[in-house]
Amino acid sequence: MQGLGHQVHGTIMSAHVRKALRTAMASLAAFISCVVLLGGLIIHNPGLSAAESSSQEPTPMEEPTPLAGHDFRTKLFGEEIHVDSRDRRSVTAASFGIQWIPDGPSQLEVLPFGALYVWRNWDDNNRRLRGTFSGAVNDLDYSIGLRSFPNWTLIFSLDNFIVPLGRSEYVEGQRIRETEIEWSYVFGGVGIGYRLPVRPFRQDSAVNIFLTYEPGYRWFKGTGHTSPQYGVPSDTYEGRIHFRVRTDAMTRNLMELPHAGVTLGGDIFYGHRAKWVAWGGPPFDTPDFKQERTYLSMSGYVLAATGLPLLNSDKHRLVASLHGGIGKDLDRFSTFRLPGRPTGYEWDAVALPMIHGVAFNELMPRHYAIANVQYRYEALFFLYPYVEAGWAFVEQARFSSQGRIKQVTDSMPTLGVGVVSGAPWRSQIELNYTYNFGIFRDADGGTPTRGGHGMFLFWSKELGSTARG
Repeated sequence: MQGLGHQVHGTIMSAHVRKALRTAMASLAAFISCVVLLGGLIIHNPGLSAAESSSQEPTPMEEPTPLAGHDFRTKLFGEEIHVDSRDRRSVTAASFGIQWIPDGPSQLEVLPFGALYVWRNWDDNNRRLRGTFSGAVNDLDYSIGLRSFPNWTLIFSLDNFIVPLGRSEYVEGQRIRETEIEWSYVFGGVGIGYRLPVRPFRQDSAVNIFLTYEPGYRWFKGTGHTSPQYGVPSDTYEGRIHFRVRTDAMTRNLMELPHAGVTLGGDIFYGHRAKWVAWGGPPFDTPDFKQERTYLSMSGYVLAATGLPLLNSDKHRLVASLHGGIGKDLDRFSTFRLPGRPTGYEWDAVALPMIHGVAFNELMPRHYAIANVQYRYEALFFLYPYVEAGWAFVEQARFSSQGRIKQVTDSMPTLGVGVVSGAPWRSQIELNYTYNFGIFRDADGGTPTRGGHGMFLFWSKELGSTARG
């Protein structure tokens, strides 16, 4: 889900932080290389990717984990339960949630969110449509297959954020009101794509490669809170090249949670603005608008799910992920937005990084590395409690002793618990609590201190699901 975007300029980074960052990114590259090799093994070896044929076969007395889209029958408290199969190639789902960050950013402390998700996979015609719609924020991709080249497609896309409200930057959880401006954008896109189905050969199991040119327009407006010393950017055409890879070899359970396999990918953006003048100002360092008129950003991710070692059971699952990004000449409007999502493990949504205990898009780093590990237990076929831990190495805006604002790259450990469960009317609900040890919070209006709580409640329901023929 897209959200508020803010970037602090004038980075002050010591030599040891740069060295630590290079080490973190080198580790990220090594980790992704290892998982790509693992992904190759999974893709070419059905015994590693299909949960029903995994090396960790359930014990004879244990009921197999129900898989997404499959027909499932069981007994619960003496009652016969039957879950119909469903066609995962055609999905329309509505989701709503609320995030609560106690003592968090003033505009983001309690934040409702929601979207309509639409997925159509017409495999026979090599056509696909994927969209998330929430009114102000929309994201749409539509691909049409080329008859002479079965794996190739033409891609059309739309990405917009249009909110006529002022948005400020945040430093250590405190709102910097004088930086408030209204800014919106809309980007179209056209290009080519390549899709190669892979094991376990489910409807979303594929290597997807996309290359698009995305023409767009950004527009800006000051508000009554904007400081006279803070320059408002000029409206401008922006064109960008977007290279995107999504590889999914994941088996998902009844609740669409990762069960066994791997998913990985990445994005590269190269953008240029036609008209860009001096903007910004105190209390931040003045941006280098000439240099940042053209920018480059790269991000990657990998997520793997498997059983626990030495436990011959499908009920115990371990899910580990790594997200990382780095850029050149990024500013407030082109930098990364963290966290990008509260939850969700759909084949494309998983590319967005998660840091629990942080308000949506509160952090706007130019580089980051995030690792998460989750242990999940199948208490019932529809009930999955979990515990998770994370570690992030993220650039944050911080107050300096001279009264200025600088960028500092620091660690951000997290520890959380949650539960995913079926709910009435064939819906699904998730509740999560996380304590973030590295985020700064202002509890009493005084000096911000490290550590903060975060909670979210998320509800979703598929609309008009159909049985699989």
